[in-house]
Amino acid sequence: MIKLLKQPYPGSLLQFEIANTISVIAAFCVFFVLAFLRPFGLSAYSIGFIYMDAGIFGTVTFFVLKLNFIFFKFLTIKGLLNEEKWTIGKEIIVEIWLLLIIGFFNSITAHIVYSFPLSSKLFSEGLSETVIVGIFPCLAILAIRQYTLLKKYSTQAEEIDQKLSPPPLLIKDNIDRIASPVSFQDEVSHTDIKVNPNVILFIVAADNYIKIYYLENNVIQNLLVRGTLKNVEEKLTNQTNFYRCHRSYLVNLTFVRHISGNAQGYKLHLEGTEELIPVSRSLNNEIGEKVLLAVSGSN
Repeated sequence: MIKLLKQPYPGSLLQFEIANTISVIAAFCVFFVLAFLRPFGLSAYSIGFIYMDAGIFGTVTFFVLKLNFIFFKFLTIKGLLNEEKWTIGKEIIVEIWLLLIIGFFNSITAHIVYSFPLSSKLFSEGLSETVIVGIFPCLAILAIRQYTLLKKYSTQAEEIDQKLSPPPLLIKDNIDRIASPVSFQDEVSHTDIKVNPNVILFIVAADNYIKIYYLENNVIQNLLVRGTLKNVEEKLTNQTNFYRCHRSYLVNLTFVRHISGNAQGYKLHLEGTEELIPVSRSLNNEIGEKVLLAVSGSN
């Protein structure tokens, strides 16, 4: 069970690019349940009242989700949340949180719209009814999404891997290739350090800094530099093997030895490091071609 809860999962509240879509779907689900299934004695009321009630609480769901998306985006920008470290266990906690906060606002809405007196009974009923309506659909969607995404990305990664199948990269050969060194200023020593771009494995953004991971005497070193990935991309314009595979990662594709997939998408395995490099979902369709082209050109 613990192993299951630790499996990677694409957090629903971290899908900022489709926040409106998710909020609308959730609101529609609430409307459908209340308007057509009519739980909690709603069937005793008129059709007009039922539709109005369903519309009101569907709207509440929409705006509560939107506010949570804004809150989670703020936490992500501040570095307090990391999608790559999201798991099924964290997602379940967030789903429960959402149901409870929606239930809280449902109670407030019932007080304002229907003049129900504010009381512990009102809040307990609002919370329990929201959890009853939402918990099983949430868990069902989570399970289905985990299964389908895991199968999809695992299968596609295996297909790319079969095409890739490169021989082990001889690091020494890569180091010996002639290339104009790129100069970076070390933030710690404040000295300029020149690095052969052929030995850079990947570069990762961290707030206002970037970390450059490179090989020196076959040992991985890292260099902390103030700046952005965009600035580094400009420095490496002539190096076609570098690819921005994620908003926080720039990777040297010639070092890719293997591609794996989980529910969050693809992960790149590089020679010389155990760190897995994530691939943005928007780039899933092109990453295979990019890797194959880079690796074939390096061998």
